[in-house]
Amino acid sequence: MPGEVRVRTLIAGISETDLALAHGWRPNGDAAPALTMGHEFVGVVESIGSTQDKKDAERFQGKRITGLPLVSCGKCDLCKRGLASHCREKTILGVMGRDGCLADGFTLPLRNLIALPDDLDDERATFAAALSEAIHASQQVHLEGKPYITILGEGTLALLCAQVMNKLNASVRLVSRNEFNLALCDKWQVRHRHLDEVGRREDQDVVVDCTGSAEGLGTALRLVRPRGTILLKSIASFSGTPDASFDTSAIVMKEVRIQGSRAGGISEAIEMLRREQVEVASLITRKVDLDEAERAMLWAGEPDQVKVLVRAAA
Repeated sequence: MPGEVRVRTLIAGISETDLALAHGWRPNGDAAPALTMGHEFVGVVESIGSTQDKKDAERFQGKRITGLPLVSCGKCDLCKRGLASHCREKTILGVMGRDGCLADGFTLPLRNLIALPDDLDDERATFAAALSEAIHASQQVHLEGKPYITILGEGTLALLCAQVMNKLNASVRLVSRNEFNLALCDKWQVRHRHLDEVGRREDQDVVVDCTGSAEGLGTALRLVRPRGTILLKSIASFSGTPDASFDTSAIVMKEVRIQGSRAGGISEAIEMLRREQVEVASLITRKVDLDEAERAMLWAGEPDQVKVLVRAAA
């Protein structure tokens, strides 16, 4: 297609979104068949379709890249209002309308590509998309005084949010049931508590819910202070069927602000990774070859796994 490039996958990460898709979740309730999954990647540009910008195309040919998973149309009313990430005609790599990177290769528009610096290795660069989400969440947090921030979750996103937000002028802690995650917070000097040991004092200014579950949102509502903020990061419960077991009246009674949070700029994430301002090597718990991608999805859902990476054949 015009403006599209063919990318050969070097390495891809399995995300919480991939696991949600595997368990039946579909964006916007769409019941369409699942696509080839995967949107966290490092690849090499193999071929470039017809494009008006030949000079830019030549700059990427054969280069090591990552990219923005969301492809906007650039023409709808939301795109024209500067809301391209909410494009009415969007496709999302490995999620919606576009086959993903857990394959030998895939396509993306040239404008979505981001060249990688030579001093950032493939494994760390694979975290760029996930880190961009954590950075975006930190930019949505309103800092007044020194707010109390609790991050809920077990996976990669919660651990990245903990590292990024720990750099803010705030009192930040990760709350999790996973002892491995809590040990990582010790290593990073991030405050942490086991979920079973946390009191429900309704004193947190911001709760970042990375669980994607009704239980997580219910816990967030019990932790957040009146007129506090809950930032929802995960898009779906892995069960595929949300369970509205929490008491929504608490949102009204406490006048809680609930805000969604998606991805941010990948370029900023790449720079943080290059400068080693976040530590991601400890999050890699398994590496497998591409021909084991289906089994890798099963492994990634196990409680002792954080980030499973899938590598192309040498």
